[in-house]
Amino acid sequence: MDSTRTAGNSQADGALGQVGLNLLDLRGLGTNRSLVLVNGRRHVASQPDSAAVDINTIPTDLIERVDVLTGAASAVYGADGVSGVVNFVLRRNFDGISARAQIGISEQGDAGNRFASIIAGRNFADGRANLTVAYEYNADDPLANDARKYLRSANRANFVNLNGYDPSKAGSYQKGPLRDIRYPDSSTYGIVDIAGVRYRGDGRIYTPGTVLENDGYSTGGDDTPVAGYIGDIYPKTERHAVNLLGRFEASEAFKVSVEGKFVQSTVRTFAGYGGNYPATVTLDNPFIPASILAAAQQAGLTAIDISRNNFDIPRRGEEDRRRTYRGVIDVTGKISDHATYDAYYTYGRTDVRATKLNDRLSDRFTAALDAVRDPATGRIVCRSAAARAAGCVPVNTFGANTVDPASYDYYLFDPVSNARLEQHVANASISGDFGSLFQLPGGPVQFAFGGEYRRESSRFRPAQELLDNVFYQYDEYVIPTPSSGKFDVWEAFGELNLPLFKDRPFAHLLSVGAAGRYSDYSTVGSTRTYQFNGVWAPVEQVTLRGSYGQSVRAPNIAEVFRPRTGDSDFVTDPCYLGNRGDGTQYRAANCAALIGSAGGDAANFTSANNPNANINIPGARQGNANLKAETARTWTAGLVLRPLPRLQIALDWYDIRIKDAINTANASTVAALCVDQPTTDNPFCDAISRQAGSGYIDSYIVQPENVAAFRTAGLELNAAYQVDTANLGTFDMRLVGGYLHRLEQIPTIGADVQDNRDRPFRPKYNLTFSPSWTLGALTVNYNLRWQNGVRRFERVATDGNPSYVDPQYFRFKELWQHDIRAQYQVGDAFAFYAGVNNCTNQTPDIGFETNVPISPVGRYFYAGAKMTLGSRR
Repeated sequence: MDSTRTAGNSQADGALGQVGLNLLDLRGLGTNRSLVLVNGRRHVASQPDSAAVDINTIPTDLIERVDVLTGAASAVYGADGVSGVVNFVLRRNFDGISARAQIGISEQGDAGNRFASIIAGRNFADGRANLTVAYEYNADDPLANDARKYLRSANRANFVNLNGYDPSKAGSYQKGPLRDIRYPDSSTYGIVDIAGVRYRGDGRIYTPGTVLENDGYSTGGDDTPVAGYIGDIYPKTERHAVNLLGRFEASEAFKVSVEGKFVQSTVRTFAGYGGNYPATVTLDNPFIPASILAAAQQAGLTAIDISRNNFDIPRRGEEDRRRTYRGVIDVTGKISDHATYDAYYTYGRTDVRATKLNDRLSDRFTAALDAVRDPATGRIVCRSAAARAAGCVPVNTFGANTVDPASYDYYLFDPVSNARLEQHVANASISGDFGSLFQLPGGPVQFAFGGEYRRESSRFRPAQELLDNVFYQYDEYVIPTPSSGKFDVWEAFGELNLPLFKDRPFAHLLSVGAAGRYSDYSTVGSTRTYQFNGVWAPVEQVTLRGSYGQSVRAPNIAEVFRPRTGDSDFVTDPCYLGNRGDGTQYRAANCAALIGSAGGDAANFTSANNPNANINIPGARQGNANLKAETARTWTAGLVLRPLPRLQIALDWYDIRIKDAINTANASTVAALCVDQPTTDNPFCDAISRQAGSGYIDSYIVQPENVAAFRTAGLELNAAYQVDTANLGTFDMRLVGGYLHRLEQIPTIGADVQDNRDRPFRPKYNLTFSPSWTLGALTVNYNLRWQNGVRRFERVATDGNPSYVDPQYFRFKELWQHDIRAQYQVGDAFAFYAGVNNCTNQTPDIGFETNVPISPVGRYFYAGAKMTLGSRR
């Protein structure tokens, strides 16, 4: 498996402590609903307060295979796998030395990658013991948001509401792509308004862009480019991983194995630039241009306000250092000729050190803005003597690129927060068959049963400076809060497989099976999962298979234990006169009662009369100790065909329905749910506060609830064929495809169904074709990835509105990615390879998205070498 950068891997955006994670999202149902195992055992999470595992912590060159399991897998492996289970199986009994090194770079000379690994293992004690040690290093260079010409401000095209839209006119469309999109009423030069005349910070008259009347954006002029607020596309990453695998077989009744790992990853990324909205400057500030000073004095002012987007102050960013520790000890052996036991203990820990980069200390930045001229020296200095003593260097915000870099050290600071996740798992099981005691025509009945104990904990400690709120907050109400939580679960499980027939007419193989698991959580109480499955092969060339079962997902630590944290949101009041007809039959009466009890005027209750209608209002979000587990019902049906030697075709249909899914509704939705119930005596109304005297919403509390539902279904294809020829070598072909029949979500009670199928990263059709050719020492691989062009806009916007957008823009373009790789083997010990990804240099489609249908990395080259000494297994 070559280490190459791919779209969606290590994305730059994320909450504190979550930058650069590579989390699996099976079936598009969320990362918290995919269970990741290593050698069949749970792995400690990587994201604070969640159960999601960063698969970057799993050593690439130690992976033997990856098994993807679906169909109510929770009955076999436990909670969290409602959408499926991914099991990474590592190599064992490695005897020899293997090393690999690789470098890669894009055609543009960026997005570089360096990879190196070495594995050393030795069998001893007549093959009854093995010790293997592996080290792996990987580094990725960042990719900035303006690294491609088509992503830079003047060239970047985004879809916006167009001026002059008239639905009655043919060829008039509501939305369309425009370049050089900007934010009106803001500028990197700064804006000063004096007596209705607007100046740029450098003293010239401010030239506004063309305002897009129905969108809140503008184009051209001196306004601030939207592209300046877009963070890195890919972060800078560096990862070191050390793994140890050992085993010793004392006898058939006692075999012990151990696993140990340490992974350190450091990820650094930068977000968009920030601003000051606005800053007040007194007229004795020597940085004020003469034209602005004269106008201010003529207007009788003693101070002016300047609003400026600070593109000359380093961008805010985050650096996360994650250290993952994991240890496993496993004891297994034969009890009899028909039964074996297995007992293991796993400990895992992830330590996260999250450093916010270039946070701006509010009081220090204010002191640096307050500049005066020192009468003794004539130099421009900070007014405050205490600030000067602390190293204050004055900041000039009048004009673009005017801030002195020497000022950064005074008001920019890097606060450090810490988090720790821990996991303990103890498991014991017995498996085997009943031998002649309970034998069917297809063979003895097989069984497995056992128990498991698991404890998970997570804690987060934000930097004291964040708690003290000493930084400029881009959202003044959102301040991190210390958090901690833990839970444990006791489980009992069992499996049974009945081989009904074997090697009979119309029953080459016929078996049925069942599995069940009972769990008792300290948080949600008891849960039950089950699975029934069957396999029928009427002849050797045809196999039918299917399963039906129930899986669960218990709420994670954040969903249960998150403390109340400040928040803000733009809230649409369902009780405005214009909104009362949009809800249930109860809305109008409930609104009248709520407004009246608060002392408001229900008859004139409009957004126009609400002074806070167009701004975010403060609120809070918190966990919910009353959550219950999600429940998923899953069925699968499959067909496997082997019509020719070395040809296998597998088709599998899946259908997953999740009820009581956990979701945190926004404040507007909670407010609507409050008044759409038969009475206002409900928990939704308890979460909405209305201002005394007016009745307008002035605060809220949101928390996760069991109010959502999901359903997905689709067809998966997996085909493989191998042809050996006498003179032309060996041809291997693999075809993997999928059809997404549905992907629907109901986010909360009473909400409309959201159709998420045929949207970015959720194509209706996808196909991967991977042929390879081997002739002697040479192997050439080709890989084609194709996806249909997905819808650019939500159906709710386009259905019934033929003039919403020009039909040529209705969909993103299709994905056509062509990759090629060649390897040459030199003897038994050495191999050299090189490859090109995205040979045709396909680029993303236009729009705010930067990686649909493909990442902006572009054509990518890589080369590497492998060395193998001794036998490998």
